[in-house]
Amino acid sequence: MGSIRAFMFHDIRDLEDTKYPERYKLKSFLRRNQFEFQISKIMSKYQIISSLDIKKIDLNNNIDYAVLTFDDGLRDHYYVYNYLKSLNISGTFFIPRKPIIENIVMDTHKIQFLLSVTNENDLTNEILNLFSEKTEIWEKYSKTKWKNNWWTEEMIFITNFLRNHEGNNINRYELINFLFEKYVTKNHTQISKDLYLTESQINEMSINGMVIGGHGDFSENLLLVKSYKSEIDNSYEFVSKYSDTFVFSYPNGGFNDEIKSYLEYKNCFSSYTIKPLTITDLDVIDYMEFPRYDSPQIIELP
Repeated sequence: MGSIRAFMFHDIRDLEDTKYPERYKLKSFLRRNQFEFQISKIMSKYQIISSLDIKKIDLNNNIDYAVLTFDDGLRDHYYVYNYLKSLNISGTFFIPRKPIIENIVMDTHKIQFLLSVTNENDLTNEILNLFSEKTEIWEKYSKTKWKNNWWTEEMIFITNFLRNHEGNNINRYELINFLFEKYVTKNHTQISKDLYLTESQINEMSINGMVIGGHGDFSENLLLVKSYKSEIDNSYEFVSKYSDTFVFSYPNGGFNDEIKSYLEYKNCFSSYTIKPLTITDLDVIDYMEFPRYDSPQIIELP
């Protein structure tokens, strides 16, 4: 019995290549030698295929297949592309639109940079001091649904609050920008240019066998944005510059049946989740809900 597993990667950067080394010590991020080691491990156990080939696979042939995916349109992925190209294998790169075309830093990344340069206890207290109901706010945002979580309660609180808080008294977007400019930098454009791919790099990647997919405008959870249709429409238009086939990845894993149906309406070939599952010939495959493993957290490191 054969199987298909999809593997997900994010940042892949050596610490000497950044002014913010603490950010790149997050557990889902890799150094280059660690990434190359993990690819060798995957290649020793799986036949790597393009994400555009998943519907052609016969799982009765006792071959285990793997799909390599990379989220967030990072500059690091230009190195990844060249490395995969040297191995003659394909990767799928899910790219948010606005960081590429407008040099905007995604809020998710602003939060990560904040955590890398501040004391998490001090930052937690700074946020809580904006409220009179401190205990209630802490209880609401300091819990996580993820098993085997390695973050502190303060890291969880800061991230959950800045990603998800809704209230008339605090605009979380304005607060993220205020804190980012206070503790990290006011030069958003320079951070963006250092962090994300250019359009010419993406074009080169697509010409040379890499699959370019959509990841919304800012890689925000589609369950929380003002219009998921607008996010999908914009991704479709962006991806169409590089590919005739529309593939998508749900930012932060957020989707529902309405979102899946709209992707199908847009002739989406497949869309990837963050559920860690392996598909076998015993499964009914929902290509709009394709599972993925976070590779850095499940494969050994050198």
